[in-house]
Amino acid sequence: MADLSEAAATELQLQRALSRQSEHEKQHPNHHHHHNHPNGETQLNEKPSTITSGSGSGTAPQDTESACSLSDELTLEGAENPYNWSTSRRMAITLAVCIHSLAATMGSSLFTPGIIEMQMGLKMKEIASYAALSVYVAGMAVGPVLFAPMSEVYGRRFVLVPAWIVFLGFTAGCAASKNTASMLVCRLFAGVFASPTLTVAGGMVTDLWPRERLGYVAMGLFTMTAFLGPVLGPIIGGYLVQNLSADQGWRWCFWFLLIFSGACSLNWSWIPETYTPTLLEKKRRAIPEDIRPPLKPGAEASWELYKNSITRPIMLLVLDPVVFLSSLYVSFVFAIIYLFLGAYPVIFRGRYGMTPGESGLAFLGIGFGVILVFPCAGYANAKYLELKKARGIEPHMPFPEGRLLMAIFGAFLVPVSLFWFAWTGKKEIHWIVPVLSGVPFGLGLTTVFISLVSYLAEAYYEFSASAIAANTILRSLMAAAFPLFVSKMYRDMKPEWASSTLGFVALAFIPVPWLFWKYGHKLRERSKFKP
Repeated sequence: MADLSEAAATELQLQRALSRQSEHEKQHPNHHHHHNHPNGETQLNEKPSTITSGSGSGTAPQDTESACSLSDELTLEGAENPYNWSTSRRMAITLAVCIHSLAATMGSSLFTPGIIEMQMGLKMKEIASYAALSVYVAGMAVGPVLFAPMSEVYGRRFVLVPAWIVFLGFTAGCAASKNTASMLVCRLFAGVFASPTLTVAGGMVTDLWPRERLGYVAMGLFTMTAFLGPVLGPIIGGYLVQNLSADQGWRWCFWFLLIFSGACSLNWSWIPETYTPTLLEKKRRAIPEDIRPPLKPGAEASWELYKNSITRPIMLLVLDPVVFLSSLYVSFVFAIIYLFLGAYPVIFRGRYGMTPGESGLAFLGIGFGVILVFPCAGYANAKYLELKKARGIEPHMPFPEGRLLMAIFGAFLVPVSLFWFAWTGKKEIHWIVPVLSGVPFGLGLTTVFISLVSYLAEAYYEFSASAIAANTILRSLMAAAFPLFVSKMYRDMKPEWASSTLGFVALAFIPVPWLFWKYGHKLRERSKFKP
């Protein structure tokens, strides 16, 4: 989901590109100049640009540098470069993309308060009704493999606009489904075509914001909205199910998603292309053919890029212990939020007798924890820069271990919140106590996610897109699997021990960030994929 903190990898690519530019400027000092933007801002990047700031996986640096410049003779100058657009324009695009991300992730959970009513209405088995949640998330694992490389060849809009329209069609199919098969098929393809708003759109955000100009604010906002979607879904869906008839409540969860997402479609009428290679190619093709500058060697190697995007993530996941262990940890913590979609109703509807709407409001605890990450991310970045300076590391050079501070902190919050939820969700204890357990969980979940994904991006900068794709695949598959056993787990083990089991697993993962901090560089030295 969010695969937007995943755009941390892009920042590394930007750093390397800026470093190369800096060397160029030392050799050609007369080429360096500043311009004043009409809105009063000093545009530090308004020299001709040939770098790319994004990639297709929502994180984007590509595993080759061929996309950094299509031609040695072609550059983006002035307002042609997205970095030089006004702050208000870039922020408007960022907010629009965040709303799309919110809609896509909300679509995974919006109908869950009406699962029982959907079972009766479509005569579904219990496992099939939870599979409607799982196949959507599984679709989000498949989508990046298909769409991320495509966006690197044809641009962001080429992928995002058609995919969103198809997503709307399958969402309408869910609302109108008459049987189990049609529901599951529509949910699967809705997830596949929703996925670009979490991956490719994340790359669009990094296309707009260089690191030194609010990049962390923009990506922090994008990440936060991606995590808030699954939290808001049960709240909205709960009141729809509560206030409409049994057969109409769950259907209107999908109709609501269709209306909201359809309104978001208006944004595509004004959101421009932002991907530098696509903009460069458009500019190149506008030049008469007889004087058109040639492509750089390798700039058309799209098939090789596509093939690597599919095979290399699997190789990294299987053969590299750092990628595997960090991806396993992130996947486990991330998947718990989808398990909670089934666990929370057991506690708040089953034990406290809440209505579907009231039970959905219990997710506000997790939502508040997610929002707390926003100021924490700024503090963590300041500490990261402070650590680099203390160690004498140049600003443009990588320091992967510096990204782990938030994960070391968040690793303790996750088991604390799980044990808190496990043993306070009892009728004799006020309902606010288990609700508040969601605050440290939301904070711990997001800090672990951001830190470890940023760590992978910086540690494997040459193969960062593949490393994060490996993380994305495992994370989505695990999140798809967890809802399938939540009902049986909480029924057979009882809620206290079901949640405690998750807490014990989370305890076992606590040393992971610290081990990477102390020994990660040694493990990477032995890796077949070391930069």
